Amino acid sequence: METIASTETTATAAPETRRRREMTVEPARMQLNLTSMIDVIFLLLIYFVITASFSADEGILTAKLPQGTGKVQDTPKPPERPIRIRIASLRSPVECRIDLVGLGRSPRHFGELFTLLAGMQMNDGNSAGVFKPDNPVIIEPDRHVRWQHVVNAFNAAVRAKFTNVSFAQATE
Repeated sequence: METIASTETTATAAPETRRRREMTVEPARMQLNLTSMIDVIFLLLIYFVITASFSADEGILTAKLPQGTGKVQDTPKPPERPIRIRIASLRSPVECRIDLVGLGRSPRHFGELFTLLAGMQMNDGNSAGVFKPDNPVIIEPDRHVRWQHVVNAFNAAVRAKFTNVSFAQATE
């Protein structure tokens, strides 16, 4: 009889353990909703592609200066002899030629341009100079010169302590 009782207890125990297994819930696994995240990424990608402006040769800006049409304004007459710096581009876009028009000098680089301009200025430290600090300095770039060269010429003139530096129309 004992064997029958032991089988009865195991028979009654089996449904209870099955119920316990069914009642125990596995821990919830966290999942990311990738569909909405991918939608947002594509929307951002479309936004940046539409709003971005791609341009070739960003380092080289074309010189588009006024063509000289229109009424001449009444301005005070500049001194008789302005310093004219002509900058022309050479075959390579990195190289340029610098000329001091009317003075017969052609500096090889912008450091030499600064030295020449500082030597031509009449001030307390240089009584042999010919030009006053407010003498006009006119920078004349050609149409194909890089803006960096024009800015370097401007910086050389300002560093030489000239106060009246201006730009002329681009020449051919």
